[in-house]
Amino acid sequence: MRTALIFFKRTEDPVNAEYLNSVCGALKNGGIDVERAEILSLSDDLAFKRSLEEFRNTADNLIVFGENAEFDLKGVIAEVMETELIENENAAKFAEAVVKATGVYRAQYAMMPTEATVIPNLKGAYQGFMLEDNEFLLVVLPSVTDQIIRMCDGYVVPYFENRYGLKNYRLTFKYFGDGNRLNASLEEVRKLSGENFFYSVKTVYGDSTVNVTSTEKCQKKDFDNAVRQIVSRLRENIYAEFDTSLCERLFDLLKLRNLKMSAAESFTGGRVVSAVISNPGASAYVDEGIVCYSNQSKKARLGVKEEDLKRVGAVSSQVAYEMAAGLILTGRCDLAISTTGIAGPASDDTRKPVGLNYIGIGMKDGVHVYKYLLTGTREEITETAKNTALFLAISKLKNYKNQ
Repeated sequence: MRTALIFFKRTEDPVNAEYLNSVCGALKNGGIDVERAEILSLSDDLAFKRSLEEFRNTADNLIVFGENAEFDLKGVIAEVMETELIENENAAKFAEAVVKATGVYRAQYAMMPTEATVIPNLKGAYQGFMLEDNEFLLVVLPSVTDQIIRMCDGYVVPYFENRYGLKNYRLTFKYFGDGNRLNASLEEVRKLSGENFFYSVKTVYGDSTVNVTSTEKCQKKDFDNAVRQIVSRLRENIYAEFDTSLCERLFDLLKLRNLKMSAAESFTGGRVVSAVISNPGASAYVDEGIVCYSNQSKKARLGVKEEDLKRVGAVSSQVAYEMAAGLILTGRCDLAISTTGIAGPASDDTRKPVGLNYIGIGMKDGVHVYKYLLTGTREEITETAKNTALFLAISKLKNYKNQ
């Protein structure tokens, strides 16, 4: 099975090694080894045509990441593959569904070769497709990493497994928390499981996507046992046993439980509620998001006591508690999230350290406040705190039983 890749970039831009590793990793996790990768100029249609003609004769599979090409990529494909382009009804439906949320649509997103099979892209308007020509398989995907990984996991890898009889076992799960603990646990299980078992981890602001895979030599019972060991070690920090994001998982749980949430944010500046409302249909499950940056706002909007602000300061467990409680007392939400802290780069006049923050998670049965001391730049601290708040809310809802 000879598989090749084609990427596009601007001539003057450096090669993005992290991007290439992420994309190749998504394929390798499914047992697809890449023998050759070509990086072409965004505007070089002749080079793409030559490469496509070559790989059609020398490779079994060619995967093209073509969304950002600045020429008629699908037109070139139709010419070389001796077919025609038509508007694919399924591609149009998937693209239009995404457009409702993003507002961006181009007619060519729905154009596909006549015999192509659509690869749905649920996170972007650019729809992928597969086209077979005798023993040659052409796969065309978007250029955005997260979209590529989802489409590979959900469609491309399973298709390859069926096409070539691959017997790899795979699991993707999402973990939030201590990265050292995660990697130590995975490495321990790998050593116990042997050379037929491996993993990859991608972490962004504390949120980790973990891919666990096996080779063909691994028995299913051995793979299942390794997965059980991982889950038993990391259970409280695993928020999904499939590929998703923190905001998507929280939104799904709100829908599942039929609950509404509100957020009162100080130092995260509205990022928590903004993440949740990025999900289409969020208006049915989000009541409000308040950016109560000043003490006056905390008092006026949430009922935070002035004496507590003077006694312990805005960055405190007491104030985080009162912020979340103030939302619950409106009677309009079932879940309340509050954040208060110091993102930096300098501390406030209370001499509390940069990175200190408190996150409140409340429901009608009470409010719990969590204290953290994060490190990094202002952006790193703020984003990690936002993700932490989302994870804490997920943990609360996973154990919630509807009354």
